[in-house]
Order: sequence, then structure tokens, then C-alpha cells
Amino acid sequence: MGKVKLKITPWIARMMDISSADWLTLEKEIGEEATIGDLLVELASAHPEFRNAVFDPDVGIFENQVMIFLNETIQQISVVTDTRLNDGDNVMLLPVYPGG
Repeated sequence: MGKVKLKITPWIARMMDISSADWLTLEKEIGEEATIGDLLVELASAHPEFRNAVFDPDVGIFENQVMIFLNETIQQISVVTDTRLNDGDNVMLLPVYPGG
């Protein structure tokens, strides 16, 4: 068993029924051989608004509305759900803002 730090924006925090005017860091426990997909499924199961906006746990597809960083490295959407987590990892969810 280990822990990861999950850093989220106020937009994502609101989807998780957390009121925050600034970035929020949460500690989440993870099991042996946990993946980012496992973490997303847990968040989606506990927070329906998060599930509806950014992740479909039924088919394991992560919507393009959010980028995922693992230890400050952006993760490819196509493999992010299978990326293993380790104790002490930092995961950041960052909304994609379209435009230029």
C-alpha cells in the first residue's frame, strides 16, 4: 500500500464537491500495482460529476478535456490508464483550454 499526491484545479475540485479557489492537493491511498486508470475509476465512482465530465469508467476512456501529468511529465491519453503508480508519485489533472 502506498500514497500518491493528486493535484487538481478548482474546476475539477468543484466536480468532486470540494470548494477551492486555488489548486488543491489531495493524498490518495493506492494498492499494489495500482495504475492511473485505477485512480480515475475510483474518482469517477465517488464523484458522478467528475465521471460525466472527464472519464467514462464503463469503457475506460478518458475524455480529451483533461491532461494528466505524472511527476511533471505529461502522459499520453492512449496509455495513461495502464500507467503504473508508485508510492510518492505526484499526479496532476489539468483542464485543456481550447483556443490559441
